[in-house]
Amino acid sequence: MIRRLLLILAAAGVALSAAERCDRACLHASLDTYLGALAKHDPSSLPVAAHVKFTENGTEMKLGEGFWKTAGATKYRLYVVDPEESGAVAQAVVDENGAPDIFFVRLKLKDRKITEIETLVCRKNQAGFFAPEKMTAAPAIYSEKVPEGKQSTRAQLIEDASSYFTAIQTEGTPAYKAAPLAVEMNRFENGVQTTNVPIMGNPAMSGPEQLDRGIFKGLVVDHRRFPVVDVENGVVVGMMLMHAKEGGILISEMFKISGAKIRQVQAVMVNVPDNSTTGWK
Repeated sequence: MIRRLLLILAAAGVALSAAERCDRACLHASLDTYLGALAKHDPSSLPVAAHVKFTENGTEMKLGEGFWKTAGATKYRLYVVDPEESGAVAQAVVDENGAPDIFFVRLKLKDRKITEIETLVCRKNQAGFFAPEKMTAAPAIYSEKVPEGKQSTRAQLIEDASSYFTAIQTEGTPAYKAAPLAVEMNRFENGVQTTNVPIMGNPAMSGPEQLDRGIFKGLVVDHRRFPVVDVENGVVVGMMLMHAKEGGILISEMFKISGAKIRQVQAVMVNVPDNSTTGWK
């Protein structure tokens, strides 16, 4: 009798744990709720933890400040969710006083409450590339499930994405090591395609060719993190701070990886002072 009671209690505990967990649908809904509240300039409807942390372009703020006061409706959304770690990310185009801005948000949840909110807001003339008008439909590749037997582990996905940042940091030097880029991969930065097209005075080159030839030589990459990983779809979200001659660039990059190759990269980036931090460890 006691054994049966213990089994019932244990089963009830598992059910409760599952109910508290935020699955894929829950994470998608959390992003929908966030963007909806943002458009209304009212964060009070968000299920936030008592000590929620909120940053905008690397600066910690009180939730409701900054872009919350001026943001409008969302035109474009690309979501990545991480049920294993209760994380979710959206790249979006958001109206602000009649002009489109490029927006990024990362949410971290615990017991279905938001504990972390990291945002990037890029307006016109705040980045080297800026084409929100080209961000019209979310790329289908990011929602394509990798067949179960061919899925990489979480650790391997992070290692592949990190190798991309390492390649950028070391290109054009004896320490350079090529990243696992598919020949046909494409990269989009703030809506602008920057592979397989002429760019920065260079002829059209594939992603691997660009790095092998060192066309971005001299960039310094630090504060790299990989807070959201979707093993099922083979997607990694990396965050970093890049230092160039002109100053700092705060960047979020979305990597689609399958077959141990990076197939596509979608970046949101915004210029920041060179002495900036990401606001996160």
